[in-house]
Amino acid sequence: MCAVRRRRLANTMSMNISSKALSISVVIPAYNEVDGIAEVISGIQHCLQAAGFQAGADCEVLVVDDGSQDQTAAVAQKAGARVVRHPCNLGYGKALRTGFEQAHYDWVATIDGDGSYPPSELAKLLPFVPDYEMVVGARQGDLFWGGLLRSALRCVQLALAKFVAGVEIPDPNSGLRLVRKTAEQLHMPIRCYGYSFSTTITLSFIQEALPVKFVPVAFQERVGRSKIHPLRDILRMLQLMLEIIIYFNPIKFCVVLSLAPWGLGALLALRYVFTLRSADLAGFLFCGATAIFIFLCGCILDSIRLHSPRKP
Repeated sequence: MCAVRRRRLANTMSMNISSKALSISVVIPAYNEVDGIAEVISGIQHCLQAAGFQAGADCEVLVVDDGSQDQTAAVAQKAGARVVRHPCNLGYGKALRTGFEQAHYDWVATIDGDGSYPPSELAKLLPFVPDYEMVVGARQGDLFWGGLLRSALRCVQLALAKFVAGVEIPDPNSGLRLVRKTAEQLHMPIRCYGYSFSTTITLSFIQEALPVKFVPVAFQERVGRSKIHPLRDILRMLQLMLEIIIYFNPIKFCVVLSLAPWGLGALLALRYVFTLRSADLAGFLFCGATAIFIFLCGCILDSIRLHSPRKP
């Protein structure tokens, strides 16, 4: 892209952003990210400047140092970011929650401190606010999908997210997003302090019928060593998905759960037709009663949900 075109793009973006009178805090959770944090901060600063923001007037870069044992906090502060420190490692989600609490401005952007999201990609999210309550950078490419096993796990994750939310979600746990601060405070009934925070906020916003936009963004190799524990974090994500669907749509969960006894009952009924065994008939009746009981439990839970006062 030539210099003239870059200036035109920056001027156009500046006019679009300033006309909407936005202010933004960029929150960067970091745990032992000394090798990449300075470059991420510098990239975010340049991105905001190109979009027409002025540091200290309508934007800030906030690094939440989650108990790092290296010089992450010192490097981040030297790079020009405001730094908030946890005394020990409390988790990715807790770092983001601290960032939302400490943010000075109305809109909060989040980006990981490991360099896996090019900071310039934040510019792709800005044109969609304030029309949407949350804009998510949906990762693309081979690195996002990974090898055969990782692709299979990713497909399962996306299928579960679709089942819980009822809509297609291209990337439920992206670390690059832009969120209205008050919406996060009001519409996150289930708290998460680990890596599943991103999935939780995505599903919660969609279940609350808030406008959410997914924008394709680039994704690249991270700097340094990953802090993710696959088995633990996958199990935690599944737990949170279960909590979310029970909280927002318990009858849907119970209907699916009742399919197991219904299916077994149908097989027993089919066998009874040919064998006339009383045990098969008794099994069919028991499975049918169990399925009806599970369904009625879902109706009761849904009634309680509908008549329970929501937290302000």
